[in-house]
Formats: sequence, structure tokens, C-alpha cells
Amino acid sequence: MRAWGLGKVFGMAGLALFVGCWRGPGPAVEPAPVTVQVLPAAATLTAGKTVAFAARMDDGPAQDVAWSVLEAGGGRVDGAGTYRAPANPGVFTVRAQFKDAPGLTAAAKVTVVAPPAGEIIAPPRGTPLEGQTASIEPVSGSQYHWTITGGEITAGTDTPAVSFQSGTGPKVVLACRVTNAAGDVLNSSLELPVASRVTLAIRPAAVTLTAERTMKFGFDLAGGTTLGTTWSLGEPGAGSVDASGNYVAPPVPGRYTVRVSSVDDPSVVSTATVRVVAKPPESLFAPDSFKPGAEGLRARVPELAGMTYAWEIEGGTITAGAAAPSMVFEAGPGPALTLRCRITNQAGDSFAAVKVLKVF
Repeated sequence: MRAWGLGKVFGMAGLALFVGCWRGPGPAVEPAPVTVQVLPAAATLTAGKTVAFAARMDDGPAQDVAWSVLEAGGGRVDGAGTYRAPANPGVFTVRAQFKDAPGLTAAAKVTVVAPPAGEIIAPPRGTPLEGQTASIEPVSGSQYHWTITGGEITAGTDTPAVSFQSGTGPKVVLACRVTNAAGDVLNSSLELPVASRVTLAIRPAAVTLTAERTMKFGFDLAGGTTLGTTWSLGEPGAGSVDASGNYVAPPVPGRYTVRVSSVDDPSVVSTATVRVVAKPPESLFAPDSFKPGAEGLRARVPELAGMTYAWEIEGGTITAGAAAPSMVFEAGPGPALTLRCRITNQAGDSFAAVKVLKVF
């Protein structure tokens, strides 16, 4: 009885041990999710430049990837992930599709910016010890750094516009280092001659001239680096002027302008006013013959505004209108009578009209 009891006890203990070690079926173990990405995840690039993207899967390089750009006109990308930016700035998306993991994609954002602009806009010359300004057309996101040789920067060293003062010459050199948002650099410079400020005055400043007459204008010029000038007319039909200031008035009376400008500083201009007047008329109307002693005879010339008239007579007597376009006279005893009228315009040009009358 005891032996059987001990075996039964040990048998039950062994069964309990076996049951305690066997767990049976449990919950399924799910595989870790696949991770995909494009590196770099974001890039800033100058228009027309390239950048290489890499696709990764589970922290390793992806082997089979289809690349594309989502936006129309957003540039292009080749099969190796090399992206070329378009000519126009903008924000675009480069996408990678993973053929080993269908349905999975990753993308990178590309910001395309304009190239750095560096054309320096400045006065045509530096003025000794005077404040002046220069500038570059600003591009959003760009950084600027100005330097100067032959002068001093007074404000705006790190801005698109700079204030400076030239030295005493003979030149000043402005330089600006422009860096756009993509990190591309443009070094721009401009050399200016240094000279005193230009002053210019035309001579004469006003003139009255007979139609189609010529005259030469002069000028007084100081400052600048040369004595160069450019001549021009202010209105169509104002006549003509050559490179030396020789002017020919037009045939039509009126008011016109002649201009002279400095070659060193074209903004410095001096203007003369030209009043063009008609030529004195050359016609004289009077009887062809006369009776000795006749009275109340008349003679005339064309009447034009601004003209002056001076009559003279030989072989008779002026009775009225000696300084008018129309004159009254009486004849002498003969045998001939001569009429003269000097007509003078406002330009001082004159013509002497003459007519000889015979006795009948």
C-alpha cells in the first residue's frame, strides 16, 4: 500500500510539472513596419542648378526606385535621383516610389530661388567728399556685404543699398558680395571716376532768330572728367543742331528749345529758348507811274506782326505812315520818283524794298 501511494504521488507531481511547462499556442508576432524616406528631406536650390537625392528603406539604400516631380514645370529628376531645378523660382516636390514596397512613397521639398543679382546702380562718377548712394536690385532671401576702395561707407553695409563718400580721387571702387538663399555667391564691383560735380550753362539762354537762319550756341562747363557735350532739340520740327552746337532755325515761326547735356553726367542739361520769326517781306506795292505834283498817292508792303517799317522817298514827299506798312505821299515834278521801305523783324534782320515810279 505504501509503495503504490508513493508512485501515485510521484506520478501526479510529474504530470503537474509537465503541465506547468507547456503553454500551448499564443498571440502572433507582427513584423516591424517598413520605413522609407528621401534624403535630404528639404533643399534650397538656385534656378537651373542640380542636387542629388537618395532613397532609403529601413535605414538602408533602396535599390529599385521610381523618381518623379509632382508639379508641372517643377524641374526634372533622373532615374538616379539627380534633380535639376527649373528656370523659375518656386516650391516643388520630388517623390520616390519604392517598387520593393508597393504603395509606399516618400518625398522631399525643393525651394528654388533666383540666382544672386549683383548689378550695381550708382552715379556716373564719385564726387569728392560728398555723400552718394549705390544699390543692387534686391532679391528676396539674399544677403549683401559692401566694401569700398578710395572712399568710405557711411551706411547700409549689409543691405541692398549703401551710402558712401568718395575720397579726393582719382577713382572709387564699390564692391558687393551677394549670397542668395541657396548659398550661391556673386561678387560684383563697379569703378567710378572721381570728379567735381558738373555745372553747365548754355549761351545764349534765349534768342530770337529769323526762320532758316543759322547761329552757333556756346556753353560754360565745369567739373566732370571731360568737356564732352551732347546737343539736341526739344521739339519735333525745331530745326537742326550739330555736334558742335551749330543751329539752323526751321522755316516755320514759333518757340523752340535747344539743349546741351554733359557727357560725364547726362542728367545735367541746360536749355535755350529760341523764338523763330518770319523773314522780312520783300514785296512793295505802288503805282507804276505818276503825274507830277499828284497828291494822295499810296504805297504799301505786307504787314506782319512784330515788323518795323521805315519809308524813304526820293522825288516826292511822305505825308502819312512813314513808320507803317502803308504810306501816303505826293509826287514831285518828276521825271522819276523812288520809294524805299526798310522792313525789320524782331531778330534784327531787315530787307529794303525799292520801287521806281516814272512820270506818265
